[in-house]
Amino acid sequence: MKLLLFSILLVASVSYANDLDALLQDYQKESDFSKKTKDESAGNLIIYTRDDMERMQVETLKDILKSLRAFIYAENRVAQPDILNQDPIIYYSKGVRVYLNEHELLTPLTGSGFIIFGDMNMDFIDHVEIYEGFPTFEFSVEPATIVIRLYTKNAEHDEGGRLKLSAGSYASNKENVYYAGSDESLSFFLYANHSENNRDTKEINAEQLKRDKNTNEFYGSLTNGHHSIELHALNSKGDAFLGSLIGNVPKNTQKEATFLNISTNSKFMQDSLVLNLSYMKQKDEFSSLYDPTAPVFVPPATLVNSYAQSIDEEAFTANLKKEFIYKNNDMSVGIQYRYKYFDLTDVKFNGIDSNITQAYKKENVYSVFIQDLITLSERNMLTLSLMHQIYQRKGDVHKSHTTQLRIGYIYSDKQWVAKTFLSSQEFASEPYMTISPYYGNPELQSESYKSIFEEISYTTQQTLTKLVLGYGKNYDVPILFSDGSGGVIMQNSSIDIDGYSASLEFTYYFRRDDKLELQANYTQIESPYGNSAGKYINYVVRMLNNVGKFNIFNEFIINSGYEGVDAGYDYTAGIRYEATKDLHFNLKGENIFNSALKQSFYIKLLPQETEDFSIVDQKVTLSMEYLF
Repeated sequence: MKLLLFSILLVASVSYANDLDALLQDYQKESDFSKKTKDESAGNLIIYTRDDMERMQVETLKDILKSLRAFIYAENRVAQPDILNQDPIIYYSKGVRVYLNEHELLTPLTGSGFIIFGDMNMDFIDHVEIYEGFPTFEFSVEPATIVIRLYTKNAEHDEGGRLKLSAGSYASNKENVYYAGSDESLSFFLYANHSENNRDTKEINAEQLKRDKNTNEFYGSLTNGHHSIELHALNSKGDAFLGSLIGNVPKNTQKEATFLNISTNSKFMQDSLVLNLSYMKQKDEFSSLYDPTAPVFVPPATLVNSYAQSIDEEAFTANLKKEFIYKNNDMSVGIQYRYKYFDLTDVKFNGIDSNITQAYKKENVYSVFIQDLITLSERNMLTLSLMHQIYQRKGDVHKSHTTQLRIGYIYSDKQWVAKTFLSSQEFASEPYMTISPYYGNPELQSESYKSIFEEISYTTQQTLTKLVLGYGKNYDVPILFSDGSGGVIMQNSSIDIDGYSASLEFTYYFRRDDKLELQANYTQIESPYGNSAGKYINYVVRMLNNVGKFNIFNEFIINSGYEGVDAGYDYTAGIRYEATKDLHFNLKGENIFNSALKQSFYIKLLPQETEDFSIVDQKVTLSMEYLF
């Protein structure tokens, strides 16, 4: 590991000619797709271009999110991504929406596909756009706090094929291939991946806790003019870490997720009318085994030595959007429908069916939005957006209505961009919060948010400086309370939560393929339980360099103040060597000093016992890419 660090710093220190004037003109290598999709009015935007991701050797979405402004990558008790993790049991990242091209990667039970795709493989992704601060309603059927849009590679930019092989610490390995082709009217892209992502283990009470994962994935797209169809399939299985039950350390845990998605995109009337259709089906299986002498208590009166659950989910989404341009108004109107099905009643304790019931298994979501981008002058724009949903749920839960309102003002000239967004949003309770047999509350009310975000950026020939400020207030946040009989139940908190955020970012472009990025972030969030407010600070230093046939990447992240997470620093570095135009070799070290953040998890609640686990493992990866 020290040899890797020394090699990277040695190559990075090599000096070479300074030809700034000619090279800075074409430095910013945003792909054509990024330039088409980037929209200042959509929200507070962070872009990772294809050039960024290749030089940073981004293997999974986690590699990007661990340095995200105002948030940190985190996981829950079963080693699933949960960037807004606040609780030992509940999944909180329901408002984080993940899109693959024009379609949301959805899991109906939690409301967000981030729980499955928050650490997805990125080898078939062209570029990434991340929108923070309650972005435009055009993206979602349901409201969002963060939108992550992943755009796949295609035949237009990637005709031909690529084979990638990699091996890393803990016997991790990955093999994938993609191939793209086209003729006059038809283009296609095919991708297949197998990966074994093994992680560091920790021994607790003589038991080995693991988070290894084996994934097989396929993606294919077929495009004919203004119409396209996509197929995305994934099977992931491995260790479920601590398991979903709290009480003792499990002897063994397992989980498996099987996901299938078919989607279409069609454009009519000179692309002003867009129809998106999507169908998904998913099956999740979880199991835990405990020492017979140390069972787990499950209210009201069950001692559990083994636990097994199977969850079935299904969804269909239809989205129709029409754009109108009249004088200085660019208007969008959309109607959307989503059907969800979920069944979590297949639960066995000690091999015996638990005979649980759930309040409802189906949900229909009807959504409509209207947005108007008003050009006030060449440099000034106003955006007005309104969205409304109706949630129709079968069984004992009544129909729910939610409304979102968003107002934005954008000023831009050659050097300055200033954006202000005010929003009011309501979030319906997700199904898992209302139907869970262990903590669900069918009477749970919607939660609401009020927020204001301000972003100011200044650009010169060599620099980009950005300041982002945010304030939000949350009402009726759903949290866990004691039910008075030894169990817990979801309730709306009576405490209103204030949140503040500030981010200062500076990028210096000092040669054609070289840039230095500096970032300082501060976040303060009050506790829904009435505890003291959490104050989080993180700093990011990132440098991308090119020396001849070498691309060098250095990233240093410092985090402090996170409740339940130890302060830490993460130094990651990599070298990419272009042996020929068709053959590349990559070497990357993650968390080189093994001092990155550690997240605290409950082992027992009574008496409370916690253990810390690393979020980012110390790891070295060597990979080879061959283009054909």
